[in-house]
This record gives sequence, structure tokens and C-alpha cells, in this order.
Amino acid sequence: MRRIGYRWGLALACLAGLLVSCRSYKQIPEATLADIFRDMYLQNAYMERYNMNLPLDSVDVYAPLIGRYGYTVEDFKQTITEATKRKSFRLTDLVETAIAKLESELRAVEQRVRILEVIDSTAYAVSRREVFRDSLIAVRRLADSAALTVRVPLEETSGKIDITYYYHVDSLDKNHALTNRHVLLTADSLTRSSSTLRMLVGRRVKHNVVLSGDDNVAELVIRFGNYPANPRRMHLTIDSLVVVNQPPLAEARQILAREYTYRLMIEDREYEEYYAPKAARRPLRVPSPLVAPQCDSLVVE
Repeated sequence: MRRIGYRWGLALACLAGLLVSCRSYKQIPEATLADIFRDMYLQNAYMERYNMNLPLDSVDVYAPLIGRYGYTVEDFKQTITEATKRKSFRLTDLVETAIAKLESELRAVEQRVRILEVIDSTAYAVSRREVFRDSLIAVRRLADSAALTVRVPLEETSGKIDITYYYHVDSLDKNHALTNRHVLLTADSLTRSSSTLRMLVGRRVKHNVVLSGDDNVAELVIRFGNYPANPRRMHLTIDSLVVVNQPPLAEARQILAREYTYRLMIEDREYEEYYAPKAARRPLRVPSPLVAPQCDSLVVE
């Protein structure tokens, strides 16, 4: 009986092997199918974002994607066709698994982006350098007009120049369409970056403008009001003018690393050593006051 059972088992095994060998496609495991669906979602999003006119209703557009997993489009079609014949198979389960993978990856990316934003904002805050400040510019008559042009020599201009101030064009001012002009000039007086503001009348307004600099920039020129050659009654006030140089992000990170030697902690977790290598941060041990120190009261371990 054991011999007959063995022969039957061998025959069934051979038959199963024959059926598999006759199959004209490679069956894709469900876990891999979920990964393929995930990539399909990403590819669809990419094509929609960039308005790629591709036949999204045809599975053939995903051939390179499916090929990365070692399968063909025909393998994919046949696997789905055969799987749907099983009562236990639900295509929605695969779709939900793919969406769950995308959502998990999105949360991880958002966490990394948030951490980098904290690091970068800290680097920017540390590296900003104020290059000019003026608390008050008041123009009431033509003799004051010389104060309407502000020239700020610049040394480090590879990043951005941040300009902030408040202006107030009083209703007593009888000139119309007043503007403020902000210009970054080279040593040869060539314009590299500029911005123009048309001012509102009757209230104090805050204005901020950021100009992109480069290595050739030598000077910032701000012309307030841009009054005509023969202005009528003037009544313009500029206050709290501050000009800040903001170096590029890579340089800002280097400045952060030089000026701070502590380690970055976010939510009680330590991340990359942006500020100093571990070898440069040896802890200090303070001996007990009951034990006389041999050399100094502060001993380096």
C-alpha cells in the first residue's frame, strides 16, 4: 500500500510539473502585484502632472514598469485573469495594499522633509547678516529728496538680498503714482536684479522684497517715491528699513556647522551630525567635591 501511495504521489507530482511547464506565462505573486499597482499609481500621477498624452486605458503603457519586476504585460494580464477566478481573491485588496504602501511612504517623506525644513530654517536664521539699517526717512519738501536714494555697498552677494521697510504716503502728498524701485547693480552699473512697488496712499504699509544676487553684484540702490523733477507737495515717510544678506543654503549650512557645536535634536531624537563630529564633542566629568582632584577641578575623560 505504501508503494502504491508513493507511485500515486509521484504521478501527481509529475502531472503538476507538467501543467506548470505548459503554462504560457509566469504567475506573479500577490505581494509583487501590490508593488506593481503602487508603481502604476505613481506613473499615472507623473504622467498627469506633466500632461503626457499616453493611452492610460492600455496596460501596455506599463510594460517597462512591469519589466522591472521580471515579468511581461502578458504575465500581468494572465495572472489577474486567473486570480479573479478564485473566490478568495479580491482585486480591491491589492489596490488597498498598494495605497497603504503609498501612504506609508508619503508619511516617511513628509517626516524627512519636515526635519530638513527645520534644519534649513535654522541655518538660514543663523547665517543671515544685516548689512544696512535706517530707522526713519522723512520727506516733506524738495530739500529732503536726497534722502530718497539709498545706496548700500555689498560684499557678499552670492545669495539673496532681503529688504524690509514700512512706507506711508500721506494724503497731504499731492503727487500721483509714486513707486519704490529696488535694484542690484554691478560695479559697472549693470542691473542684475530689480523690483518695483507702486505705493498705496493714506496708510502705513509694510513691504518686503527679496532680490537674487550673484558674484558680480556690488551695490543695492533703493529709490523711494521716484518723484518727478518738479514735484508738487511731498509727504512720504519710510521707517524701519532693514537690508539683510542671506547666503545660499549650502553656505548657510556651513556657517551653522562652524558657529554651533551642539547636536541637532528633534522630538528627542538625534539626527545627522550637522554641527560637529563626535570626536570633537568629548564630555567633561566633574569630580566629586569630596575627592581632591589630581590636576584640575575639571577633568576631560
